[in-house]
Amino acid sequence: MNTYLTLRRNANTYLFIALFMLGSMHSAIATERHTYQNWSVDIGSETAEAYTIGDAQSSFGFFCGQDTCVFYLNPNLNCQPGTKNPVLVNSASTSTAITMQCALIGGKYFQILEAFDVMQNAVKAGEFIGFSAAVQDGNFVALRFSLRGVMQALQRTLDEAATLKRGKL
Repeated sequence: MNTYLTLRRNANTYLFIALFMLGSMHSAIATERHTYQNWSVDIGSETAEAYTIGDAQSSFGFFCGQDTCVFYLNPNLNCQPGTKNPVLVNSASTSTAITMQCALIGGKYFQILEAFDVMQNAVKAGEFIGFSAAVQDGNFVALRFSLRGVMQALQRTLDEAATLKRGKL
């Protein structure tokens, strides 16, 4: 997965990518869709995205646009845009707490997962990844997603993002 990982991943790019993704999540402007077991890859004219759908229509994905790639959660819950909250991540290779930042994109609330390297390692092994996050009123939400097909989907997304970047140079 090192094809396109020279991308900058910092707080300023998260805000930019949130604005850029407006309306593009989950094939709103996809020109191609490819499926890798439980993962889909949508390729647009300026973006590439890999994602899987979990329970309650929540999603976990990887989005590349311009010079940035991010992992995200769409837990199908409201949040306050710009707020940061801890989230527990558990997979066969990773069990840790990271930070996520709420972004309102195209009328939906997404959580941008800010520990890119941790997430990259978390998806490398096992069949599932789980997240547990605090939500309003002291409650929490637990989400679980399949990792079947994730490596092929991420590689395709990175390859397509690199191709899109070369086409813009």
